[in-house]
Amino acid sequence: MAAKNTQKDSYEEKILGIDYGEVNIGLAFGINNLVSPLRIISGRNANVAISEISRYILENKVDKIIMGLPISADGKETPMSRKVRRFSKLLKIRTKMPVTFVNEYRTSEESVTEAINLGVSKKKRGSIDHLSAALIIKEYYSKLPNE
Repeated sequence: MAAKNTQKDSYEEKILGIDYGEVNIGLAFGINNLVSPLRIISGRNANVAISEISRYILENKVDKIIMGLPISADGKETPMSRKVRRFSKLLKIRTKMPVTFVNEYRTSEESVTEAINLGVSKKKRGSIDHLSAALIIKEYYSKLPNE
């Protein structure tokens, strides 16, 4: 009889997706290849944002953090990439959880398209960072091997 594998596979893990911005931070939740945009929190104060994210992680028993990393079209990191890495380092220290990066190239454009498809008014489309966070998790899932 084979030994039972108690480790969760990547699809069963509870995932928090983060689209970091200096003004707004989008959050999304994923499990079993299903993704849901959660909310937008302020990115103006990193410590306050990290406290809110940490609380969400604890309350929802999140297993993994996935963060979008802005990479240019030619595959290079951008000035914003360095800011994302700095924020993720603070988040790792506070939550004691590793952060996995996913190339977020074009997620902002895709989230606008998604918002249009969902009927979000033009006025409200400025606050769709949580949709970008959901697309970041979808990108993560798309790179996983089929299990």
